[in-house]
Amino acid sequence: MIWLNPRRVTFDGTELGHVRTVVLDRKAERVVVEWSDTGSHVAFADVPEQRVTIALTRTVVEEGAGEIRPGDAGMLSFRTSPSASDAQVREIEAGVVVTAVEHEVSAKTGAMQRISFIAVSDDGESDPVVESVVGA
Repeated sequence: MIWLNPRRVTFDGTELGHVRTVVLDRKAERVVVEWSDTGSHVAFADVPEQRVTIALTRTVVEEGAGEIRPGDAGMLSFRTSPSASDAQVREIEAGVVVTAVEHEVSAKTGAMQRISFIAVSDDGESDPVVESVVGA
């Protein structure tokens, strides 16, 4: 999933300003595949283990933009809606661990910071990303 220009982005209680995108990816870490004796095509497939990663990209507008480091853990949350109004606002939250903090500078986009996270489930069973309707 991709969210463009999310609002009120926070990590571990600290607001992160000028966020341009938040991207959530889900990847199978272990795939179980079985074939039957009657044909050459897969008869069963399962994904018992998966990894959820989140990448946040923001514009750097001041020196020393944050003290976030790999290994930092906390709650990542942000709000988004289909338009700039307060209608259909959704809040996305995930317990995460920072895996990378990278920077890029170009004449076209200016200074950008990319923070990568891995989402962590509380119990290993439930989805680590929770989406809820605000004001419902």
